[in-house]
Amino acid sequence: MTRNCGRLKFVSAFFFFPMRSLLGRIGLRWDISGISNAYYREDFNRIPVAEKAVILPHCLIDEKCQARFSKAEGVLCVKCKCCPCGEISILCEEQGWQFYISPSTNFTKRLVQRKGIRAAVGAACDFEIEKGIRSTRITLQGVLLKRKKVIPQVLLTARYDCLKNDIDWDLLRKIILNGAGGV
Repeated sequence: MTRNCGRLKFVSAFFFFPMRSLLGRIGLRWDISGISNAYYREDFNRIPVAEKAVILPHCLIDEKCQARFSKAEGVLCVKCKCCPCGEISILCEEQGWQFYISPSTNFTKRLVQRKGIRAAVGAACDFEIEKGIRSTRITLQGVLLKRKKVIPQVLLTARYDCLKNDIDWDLLRKIILNGAGGV
């Protein structure tokens, strides 16, 4: 019964998404990432760790970072300690997760296809989430990225800013160590 209620809430959230501004003016607001995280949580936790990834956006790396770009792997973290990405990269290695810093949404879609990722924790701002909802097929079984189903968990960035952005790093650590129960 809980899964059915969650399904109804999930479908309703995406169905009414285009009207969120209008609904917000009359006092109806919802957290679409929170609803989708809750809906996908059990499936996410069932995926083997080796097939999970943390995929962070480039807006989280520090401007002083010496990371370089690889066409195959994205932004290559050098663990310089200018930002928390290096610490998260090390934690992912220790826990058996894949770790990537992506320069774009399209790069992320290709990455998922090439690396065999079945579940991913990602971070995005509201703008990128809205863009993704409009351009990506989201189903009850997961998000389809280039014909590959991925079970998501989403962390919101602190703001819509492509430089010097931030996320709840403690929550990300908790997800890596304990599964998606903390989202």
